[in-house]
Amino acid sequence: MRCETVTIEGLVDDALRRGIGSAASAILAVDGVPQLEHHAGTVRRWDAPGVASTGEHAAVGASTRFDLASVTKPIVAAALLAELDARGLDAALPAAELLPEFREPALRTVPLARLLSHTAGFAPEWPDRAPDPGAVRFRAGARPVAPAGSAHRYSCVGFIWAGLAAEALAAAPLDAVVQRRVLDPLGMRETGFRPAPELRERIAATEWQPGRGLVHGEVHDETAAAIGGVSGNAGLFGTSADLLRFAEALRTGGTADAGRGLAPSVVEAMTRPAPLPDDPGFGQALGPRLDEGWMRGLGPSTAGHTGFTGTAFATEPGGRRSLVLLVNRVHPSRDSDAIHTLRARVAEAAGR
Repeated sequence: MRCETVTIEGLVDDALRRGIGSAASAILAVDGVPQLEHHAGTVRRWDAPGVASTGEHAAVGASTRFDLASVTKPIVAAALLAELDARGLDAALPAAELLPEFREPALRTVPLARLLSHTAGFAPEWPDRAPDPGAVRFRAGARPVAPAGSAHRYSCVGFIWAGLAAEALAAAPLDAVVQRRVLDPLGMRETGFRPAPELRERIAATEWQPGRGLVHGEVHDETAAAIGGVSGNAGLFGTSADLLRFAEALRTGGTADAGRGLAPSVVEAMTRPAPLPDDPGFGQALGPRLDEGWMRGLGPSTAGHTGFTGTAFATEPGGRRSLVLLVNRVHPSRDSDAIHTLRARVAEAAGR
């Protein structure tokens, strides 16, 4: 019997045929050299669920940007850690040194590391989605729902606080901190918050949302949108090639190529297991997850992150492979969860 080889290209193309989004971009690199780069689909297919778009939309290519969603988190973690490192500090610094809201008795000793490892006791989501410029209501009301260190609880709220801490430490807006500490050093020139309107046709559309319509070229995450599009939990848009540069920095210990990069101490904090009070079934570093189920096919020791919109990267710290898979799986709705199986199968194919 003839046995057909499962390829990354075939998996991606089949996923789009089955309606898991309209756009996909994948890159696999071995020893820093791309071995596969595959772009498929169009940046937009729908105007609403069941309503096909009447306009002409660009084919996906190397310059297509995706809403990275929670893949923003490890990049913000890198920016905060790099800002600390530049001052001779690390994530053991109490958040109260930077954020006046943490000077309450229950929060005074919580270190920044707890925000970056999802162990500070904050809820997963912030329910207030009304416009909140400057995060004024967030800062006044976002408080822990459990004691710090009592559990590993994935939290967008904690990472919003991490972004605010980076701003306070640098005395600069978060987008400027991320640009200076991560994007510029790694040469990630096609990544940033709040993309310009003229870039819209180079951006993969996301979800149709009540009150917003089809979200295209603006951040999908409702909380990040309410805060203004620049947030520690979500908001970055970028290409697969740029995200590969970030993954490669974690693989190599700091550099995406022969140029500047992240300090080795920053990469170590982002690839070393943080102490956790419980076992979530994977490791947690400061920002990335380690050896999470979907990425295990890539190699025996992995670090990476996923985003709700369908984005993901994984790399082998100290090893050989880095993988990026970007799919706008929420276009035009978030109904399908088939992205989870797709990621695992792509990682397995990459590992082979």
